[in-house]
Amino acid sequence: MTVSIAGSSGNMPPWNIGIGFVLSVTGGIALIWRHQRPWEVLAITLVGPLFFVTDATAALIALFTVARFARGPRLIAAGVAVYVVCGISLTYDAFRDREYSALTLGTAMPKDGTELEQYNLAIWIPWLVAAVMVGVVLALSLLVRTKSALVEAEHVRDLATEKTDVMRDEMIRTEERTRIARDMHDTIAASLSRISLFAGGLQVSAADNPEKVVNTAAMIRTTAHEALDELKSIVGVLRGTGDRGARSGHQGIDAVGDLVNGARAAGIHCRLETELLPGDVGMLAGHVCYRVVQEALTNAQKYASDQALVISVTGSPHDGIRIMARNRLSDLPAMTKVGSRSGLRGLAEQAREIGGKVEAGVVGPDFVVSCWVPWFA
Repeated sequence: MTVSIAGSSGNMPPWNIGIGFVLSVTGGIALIWRHQRPWEVLAITLVGPLFFVTDATAALIALFTVARFARGPRLIAAGVAVYVVCGISLTYDAFRDREYSALTLGTAMPKDGTELEQYNLAIWIPWLVAAVMVGVVLALSLLVRTKSALVEAEHVRDLATEKTDVMRDEMIRTEERTRIARDMHDTIAASLSRISLFAGGLQVSAADNPEKVVNTAAMIRTTAHEALDELKSIVGVLRGTGDRGARSGHQGIDAVGDLVNGARAAGIHCRLETELLPGDVGMLAGHVCYRVVQEALTNAQKYASDQALVISVTGSPHDGIRIMARNRLSDLPAMTKVGSRSGLRGLAEQAREIGGKVEAGVVGPDFVVSCWVPWFA
């Protein structure tokens, strides 16, 4: 269209118009590769309008592509170059007849059919129009670049969030494995120790008292079934088919009495002293108390089976719950090899999680396990 208008105006020689046409077509074809080689394409599109009568639209399109990645002085240089060629192209246009000028093409013809009055536009008008065109192109390009940067930032954020979620899930799984390992130790170790004690007694008295042998075998069977039920429950939780609350027996502070009675039946010398005010104890606090008593009984059975274990449980909603388990150190060899003490460490971790504490150690001639947990935890 530009070449047609310039040729019809008759103000330019044909060779100038022809070369400008060829260069415009070349610049238009070169735009195909503007994303791969933006600077080379921009240079090609600048040649035509800079020296010949042709249009600078291709240069504006190339500038839009360059402005999407260029910054600082390089972007300023590209914008100034395109502004110059646009100004030159529109200056040629401003000095054509009014009916062949793109700047005045919309001017209405007089109703009486007379020719339009011819005059030259002020020289600043084409340069102002060129500045507006370059400014619009740069603004749109920077807007698109900002939007792309935001999209990329959101993508990076999503990736970081995904990695964070994976790490958090892994931490949760690790904590769950640790908790399940503690439960398996706490629930199974006590039962297995009792079975070991029963089996030892059975071995000693097998020929002396047949009735006692039958009772001991029955207790071994019952204890083994209880341990198996606990193990099935834990495995069910691991598989996702079990319920943490569905256990073979209640494991709160109300079950401490039954736990001590079962230990007595297994041959452990123990006494329970309880002084608790009425009220509902928190589920976690009751669970930790149950585990502390269970661990104290297991340790006494392993390492001080000939000594009496005294367990005191006191507490109130205001003061919390305190458990003290004390037994004399024994000179007898332990029924099993010295353990890893992971049971006591696990109990200390569980107590800290709810704001309590568990401590164990030798105090004078005694081995003492002490625990304090908040009432409503």
